[in-house]
Amino acid sequence: MMAMQTEELNGGYKGDKPFSIEVEHRPEAVVVWLAGSCTMTVAAQLGERLVQLASEPAPLIVVDMAGLDFIESTGLGGLVAGYLRSRRYRNEVRLVSLQPSIHHLFELTRLTQLFRVFDTLDDALAAEPIGP
Repeated sequence: MMAMQTEELNGGYKGDKPFSIEVEHRPEAVVVWLAGSCTMTVAAQLGERLVQLASEPAPLIVVDMAGLDFIESTGLGGLVAGYLRSRRYRNEVRLVSLQPSIHHLFELTRLTQLFRVFDTLDDALAAEPIGP
């Protein structure tokens, strides 16, 4: 049975789209959809949620970022925290559908060497797992 949860958090800056996190538990993975602006005000919640999910018995977390239009360094830190917790439990975090500006940020910070990035959710779900 698939369960979906949605959390909407206020990004904190006038004109920002509200930041939201949707989580769907599937048999093969936990899929997380991020949307809006991930500012410093809400980045801690992103990190906490990803660490919580990475601590659960799910071998794969896929973060779909198609709806994310902005992320600050503190948000990147939250993604890294989730990644580190997932590796501790021998799980994997994959990223999907990064906007060009966000993908460029990941390249500049070399996070593309840490995360596997896919064009589509289907591609991310179908990819072979990485080794331990």
